[in-house]
Amino acid sequence: MTNISKTILTGCFVAGALSLLSCSGSGDSAAETTPAASAAKSANGYKIAFVQIDTLTSQYQKCKDLEEEFAKKRANAEATITAKGKNFTTQAQEFQRKLQSNQFTQQQYEAEQVRLSKLQQDLEALQVRLSNSLQEEYQKEFQNLTDTIQSFTKSYAKQKGYDFIFCKSSGIDNVLYANEAYDVTDEVVKALNKRYKNTSPKKEEKKDKE
Repeated sequence: MTNISKTILTGCFVAGALSLLSCSGSGDSAAETTPAASAAKSANGYKIAFVQIDTLTSQYQKCKDLEEEFAKKRANAEATITAKGKNFTTQAQEFQRKLQSNQFTQQQYEAEQVRLSKLQQDLEALQVRLSNSLQEEYQKEFQNLTDTIQSFTKSYAKQKGYDFIFCKSSGIDNVLYANEAYDVTDEVVKALNKRYKNTSPKKEEKKDKE
Protein backbone atom coordinates (compact mmCIF):
# COMPACT_ATOMS: atom_id res chain seq x y z
CA MET A 1 0.00 0.00 0.00
CA THR A 2 1.46 3.31 -1.03
CA ASN A 3 1.53 6.33 1.26
CA ILE A 4 -0.19 9.56 0.37
CA SER A 5 2.34 11.56 -1.59
CA LYS A 6 4.93 13.35 0.52
CA THR A 7 6.03 15.53 -2.36
CA ILE A 8 2.95 17.73 -2.83
CA LEU A 9 4.87 20.76 -1.60
CA THR A 10 8.23 19.94 -3.14
CA GLY A 11 9.23 22.55 -5.67
CA CYS A 12 5.83 24.28 -5.75
CA PHE A 13 6.94 27.46 -4.02
CA VAL A 14 9.95 27.86 -6.29
CA ALA A 15 8.05 27.12 -9.49
CA GLY A 16 5.25 29.53 -8.69
CA ALA A 17 7.45 32.34 -7.51
CA LEU A 18 9.75 32.02 -10.52
CA SER A 19 6.86 32.61 -12.87
CA LEU A 20 5.59 35.63 -10.95
CA LEU A 21 8.60 37.60 -9.83
CA SER A 22 10.02 38.20 -13.32
CA CYS A 23 7.65 41.07 -14.02
CA SER A 24 7.66 44.68 -15.16
CA GLY A 25 7.14 47.63 -12.86
CA SER A 26 3.38 48.13 -13.20
CA GLY A 27 0.91 48.09 -10.31
CA ASP A 28 -1.91 49.87 -8.58
CA SER A 29 -0.78 50.30 -4.95
CA ALA A 30 2.35 51.34 -3.10
CA ALA A 31 4.24 48.97 -0.77
CA GLU A 32 5.58 50.01 2.61
CA THR A 33 9.31 49.26 2.58
CA THR A 34 12.60 50.36 4.08
CA PRO A 35 15.47 51.68 1.92
CA ALA A 36 17.52 48.97 0.21
CA ALA A 37 20.89 49.15 -1.54
CA SER A 38 20.49 51.52 -4.47
CA ALA A 39 20.31 49.73 -7.81
CA ALA A 40 21.87 51.67 -10.65
CA LYS A 41 20.35 51.76 -14.10
CA SER A 42 21.84 49.43 -16.66
CA ALA A 43 23.55 50.63 -19.81
CA ASN A 44 20.31 50.57 -21.79
CA GLY A 45 18.55 52.74 -19.22
CA TYR A 46 16.46 50.10 -17.43
CA LYS A 47 16.43 49.96 -13.64
CA ILE A 48 16.87 46.32 -12.62
CA ALA A 49 16.78 44.31 -9.38
CA PHE A 50 16.56 40.65 -8.42
CA VAL A 51 15.15 38.50 -5.63
CA GLN A 52 16.65 35.30 -4.19
CA ILE A 53 13.70 32.92 -4.40
CA ASP A 54 15.17 30.40 -1.96
CA THR A 55 15.50 33.11 0.67
CA LEU A 56 12.04 34.51 0.01
CA THR A 57 10.29 31.14 0.35
CA SER A 58 12.24 30.25 3.49
CA GLN A 59 11.67 33.59 5.24
CA TYR A 60 8.25 34.76 4.03
CA GLN A 61 5.95 33.78 6.90
CA LYS A 62 2.97 33.09 4.65
CA CYS A 63 5.02 30.47 2.77
CA LYS A 64 6.11 28.87 6.02
CA ASP A 65 2.57 28.87 7.43
CA LEU A 66 1.17 27.28 4.28
CA GLU A 67 3.82 24.57 4.30
CA GLU A 68 3.28 23.86 8.00
CA GLU A 69 -0.51 23.76 7.61
CA PHE A 70 -0.42 21.25 4.79
CA ALA A 71 2.30 19.17 6.42
CA LYS A 72 -0.13 18.66 9.32
CA LYS A 73 -3.04 17.88 7.00
CA ARG A 74 -0.89 15.45 5.04
CA ALA A 75 0.20 13.75 8.28
CA ASN A 76 -3.43 13.45 9.43
CA ALA A 77 -4.44 11.91 6.11
CA GLU A 78 -1.55 9.46 6.28
CA ALA A 79 -2.47 8.55 9.86
CA THR A 80 -6.03 7.82 8.77
CA ILE A 81 -4.88 5.56 5.95
CA THR A 82 -2.34 3.83 8.18
CA ALA A 83 -4.93 3.09 10.88
CA LYS A 84 -7.43 1.71 8.38
CA GLY A 85 -4.67 -0.24 6.68
CA LYS A 86 -3.68 -1.89 9.95
CA ASN A 87 -7.32 -2.78 10.60
CA PHE A 88 -7.58 -4.37 7.17
CA THR A 89 -4.37 -6.32 7.73
CA THR A 90 -5.66 -7.64 11.06
CA GLN A 91 -8.90 -8.81 9.46
CA ALA A 92 -7.03 -10.40 6.55
CA GLN A 93 -4.78 -12.26 8.97
CA GLU A 94 -7.80 -13.47 10.94
CA PHE A 95 -9.33 -14.68 7.70
CA GLN A 96 -6.20 -16.69 6.92
CA ARG A 97 -6.13 -18.16 10.44
CA LYS A 98 -9.73 -19.33 10.22
CA LEU A 99 -9.17 -20.66 6.72
CA GLN A 100 -6.17 -22.72 7.81
CA SER A 101 -8.08 -24.14 10.78
CA ASN A 102 -11.08 -25.04 8.59
CA GLN A 103 -13.51 -22.75 10.44
CA PHE A 104 -15.34 -21.65 7.27
CA THR A 105 -18.09 -23.30 5.38
CA GLN A 106 -17.83 -22.78 1.61
CA GLN A 107 -20.52 -20.10 1.79
CA GLN A 108 -18.81 -18.30 4.69
CA TYR A 109 -15.46 -18.45 2.90
CA GLU A 110 -16.85 -16.88 -0.26
CA ALA A 111 -18.74 -14.20 1.68
CA GLU A 112 -15.66 -13.26 3.70
CA GLN A 113 -13.56 -13.07 0.55
CA VAL A 114 -16.07 -10.67 -1.00
CA ARG A 115 -16.20 -8.57 2.19
CA LEU A 116 -12.41 -8.28 2.45
CA SER A 117 -12.09 -7.46 -1.23
CA LYS A 118 -14.66 -4.68 -0.82
CA LEU A 119 -12.87 -3.41 2.29
CA GLN A 120 -9.57 -3.23 0.39
CA GLN A 121 -11.19 -1.40 -2.52
CA ASP A 122 -12.78 1.10 -0.14
CA LEU A 123 -9.43 1.68 1.54
CA GLU A 124 -7.71 2.33 -1.79
CA ALA A 125 -10.53 4.66 -2.87
CA LEU A 126 -10.27 6.59 0.42
CA GLN A 127 -6.54 7.01 -0.10
CA VAL A 128 -7.12 8.46 -3.57
CA ARG A 129 -9.86 10.80 -2.32
CA LEU A 130 -7.78 12.12 0.55
CA SER A 131 -4.76 12.64 -1.69
CA ASN A 132 -6.76 14.41 -4.40
CA SER A 133 -8.65 16.54 -1.90
CA LEU A 134 -5.44 17.61 -0.20
CA GLN A 135 -3.75 18.44 -3.48
CA GLU A 136 -6.73 20.44 -4.75
CA GLU A 137 -6.92 22.41 -1.52
CA TYR A 138 -3.19 23.06 -1.60
CA GLN A 139 -3.28 24.25 -5.20
CA LYS A 140 -6.04 26.71 -4.31
CA GLU A 141 -4.11 28.08 -1.33
CA PHE A 142 -0.88 28.19 -3.32
CA GLN A 143 -2.58 30.19 -6.04
CA ASN A 144 -3.63 32.71 -3.39
CA LEU A 145 -0.02 32.83 -2.24
CA THR A 146 1.35 33.44 -5.73
CA ASP A 147 -1.32 36.08 -6.36
CA THR A 148 -0.12 37.86 -3.23
CA ILE A 149 3.49 37.74 -4.36
CA GLN A 150 2.57 38.95 -7.83
CA SER A 151 0.47 41.83 -6.53
CA PHE A 152 3.15 42.92 -4.09
CA THR A 153 5.96 42.67 -6.63
CA LYS A 154 4.11 44.89 -9.07
CA SER A 155 3.42 47.57 -6.47
CA TYR A 156 6.96 47.30 -5.10
CA ALA A 157 8.47 47.70 -8.57
CA LYS A 158 6.27 50.72 -9.26
CA GLN A 159 7.16 52.41 -5.99
CA LYS A 160 10.89 51.80 -6.42
CA GLY A 161 10.94 52.59 -10.12
CA TYR A 162 12.17 49.19 -11.30
CA ASP A 163 11.63 48.20 -14.92
CA PHE A 164 12.51 44.55 -14.27
CA ILE A 165 12.75 42.34 -11.18
CA PHE A 166 14.46 39.05 -11.94
CA CYS A 167 14.68 35.97 -9.76
CA LYS A 168 17.58 33.81 -8.63
CA SER A 169 17.35 30.28 -7.29
CA SER A 170 19.80 27.56 -6.40
CA GLY A 171 17.66 25.03 -8.27
CA ILE A 172 16.21 26.79 -11.31
CA ASP A 173 18.01 29.99 -12.25
CA ASN A 174 17.34 32.33 -15.13
CA VAL A 175 20.07 34.71 -13.95
CA LEU A 176 23.56 33.31 -14.47
CA TYR A 177 25.24 36.26 -12.78
CA ALA A 178 23.97 39.17 -10.70
CA ASN A 179 25.79 41.97 -8.91
CA GLU A 180 24.83 41.84 -5.21
CA ALA A 181 24.14 45.58 -5.30
CA TYR A 182 20.93 44.75 -7.17
CA ASP A 183 19.70 42.26 -4.55
CA VAL A 184 16.46 43.51 -2.96
CA THR A 185 15.49 40.19 -1.36
CA ASP A 186 15.72 41.33 2.27
CA GLU A 187 13.60 44.38 1.61
CA VAL A 188 10.95 42.38 -0.24
CA VAL A 189 10.80 39.71 2.47
CA LYS A 190 10.49 42.27 5.25
CA ALA A 191 7.72 44.11 3.43
CA LEU A 192 5.83 40.91 2.61
CA ASN A 193 6.04 39.73 6.22
CA LYS A 194 4.88 43.10 7.51
CA ARG A 195 1.88 43.10 5.20
CA TYR A 196 1.08 39.47 6.00
CA LYS A 197 1.19 40.17 9.75
CA ASN A 198 -1.11 43.17 9.33
CA THR A 199 -3.62 41.13 7.31
CA SER A 200 -3.72 38.13 9.67
CA PRO A 201 -5.65 39.44 12.73
CA LYS A 202 -7.64 36.23 13.21
CA LYS A 203 -4.48 34.18 13.48
CA GLU A 204 -3.02 36.53 16.07
CA GLU A 205 -6.28 36.52 18.10
CA LYS A 206 -6.32 32.75 18.10
CA LYS A 207 -2.79 32.60 19.47
CA ASP A 208 -3.68 35.07 22.22
CA LYS A 209 -6.68 32.96 23.29
CA GLU A 210 -4.52 29.85 23.47
